[in-house]
Amino acid sequence: MSDGADQEGADAPTSRVRQSRFCLLPDSEEAFALRAATARLAEKTLDLQYYIWDDDRIGKLLVYRALEAARRGVRVRLLLDHANQLGRDVKWAALNAHPNVEIRLFNPFRGRYKHILQWLYHAPRLNHRMHNKAWIADGEHAIVGGRNISDHYFGVHPEANFRDLDLYARGPIVEETRAAFESYWNSDVTVHLRTLKRRSRDDADRLWEELNQWCQALDDFPYRHEQDPARFQQIVRDADARQITAPAALLFDTPDKAKGVTQRLMGDQLAELLSRRSLREILIEAGYFIPGDDFVRTLGDMHANGGRIALLTNGLATNDVIAAHAAYAHYRRDLVKAGVEVHELQPNARARRHLARLKPGRSMSALHTKAMVLDRRELFVGSFNLDPRSANLNTEMGYYVNSEALAHRVAAFIEEGMAPQNSYRVGLDDQGRLEWGAGDERGPVRYHREPRVSKARWLASRFFALLPIENLL
Repeated sequence: MSDGADQEGADAPTSRVRQSRFCLLPDSEEAFALRAATARLAEKTLDLQYYIWDDDRIGKLLVYRALEAARRGVRVRLLLDHANQLGRDVKWAALNAHPNVEIRLFNPFRGRYKHILQWLYHAPRLNHRMHNKAWIADGEHAIVGGRNISDHYFGVHPEANFRDLDLYARGPIVEETRAAFESYWNSDVTVHLRTLKRRSRDDADRLWEELNQWCQALDDFPYRHEQDPARFQQIVRDADARQITAPAALLFDTPDKAKGVTQRLMGDQLAELLSRRSLREILIEAGYFIPGDDFVRTLGDMHANGGRIALLTNGLATNDVIAAHAAYAHYRRDLVKAGVEVHELQPNARARRHLARLKPGRSMSALHTKAMVLDRRELFVGSFNLDPRSANLNTEMGYYVNSEALAHRVAAFIEEGMAPQNSYRVGLDDQGRLEWGAGDERGPVRYHREPRVSKARWLASRFFALLPIENLL
């Protein structure tokens, strides 16, 4: 294994495979710092595309960086999924009032507040959301992966933090990522925020003053957020120094998927990768995993041919969408019988100390990563969950990379999450009932019902399991 350039795979999922440079961002602090640094050092453009951007500390700090860049003359464009910005139009409109900032909303619905009947009428269209996550600075730096912009995704929420993963990229794939952004930006599915809310330049100036004062008073934030340009330059240099050159491709759905156009572009590309009969090992880390009967059979066939399939996902204690867990649980026994190693993240996982910086001993863990490793030679990191919503409803994106060096690093990340002190191994006991095994320095432990789950949460999961909603999850 070498950290140099890997050879291009002949069976890559797309013909647009070119050498680019990548490093992993498993650490929540670096994931935040690199975004802040590339924004602070941007000279021309900052293009940001996100499913969720919360108005919490992480959200405000990165809005501050975006507005700071705009005040230096950088052209800042934000493309946000509208469903997750309900009620925040006024704040975004103040930012949008700066002449160097433009905000567009994906698949909005103008009458959403007042006309519930109209919302119900348009629900089939509105159910299609933009799940993409991309941070692009000067067309030269790109961060793509699973993280949204919120405290939960950067380890600073006091109660619950997500385990997640991004790839930091440079080289030709950044041009492709920006081209994908442009296709969404110019799509007729997006609407300029000014058509919904207008504010004046004075509002943008007031927002700057408010954010400036707020940043100066922020004294309990665990990450450094001062203005030293030299430190930001060092953050980027350190990440650049870790990058590995490898052939890679950007996989993404087109924005027309949000119009209800039948499209499974990303799902088909990933299915092609996973259906190769020559594969000997697949490692999957997916926050939401609803495989369907066909995929379970595919994995079972691979195991029968001597392959190893290992899955790390959320259990009922850590899944923030109980309905999604109920759909996954429908396949859990069949996955185990098919020979899949099924691991469910523990809410008190030891590995959370790498992810949470605020109250790391008390905040609960949850899983949000979307990553796969094939034969420790190829990897995918992006926004795509292995579930019907990602395949059929939401638009998605991610990087496919052919690199042994990077694949081994992502494999190590996944294997760490699968360790007995971090996850429960799901199996069957002598009577064919599900059981959950874990362990630490005190020895192994087994559970015969879902661990650390309240009766109310368990009953809610059972209720959702009765509803015919799997295709919406």
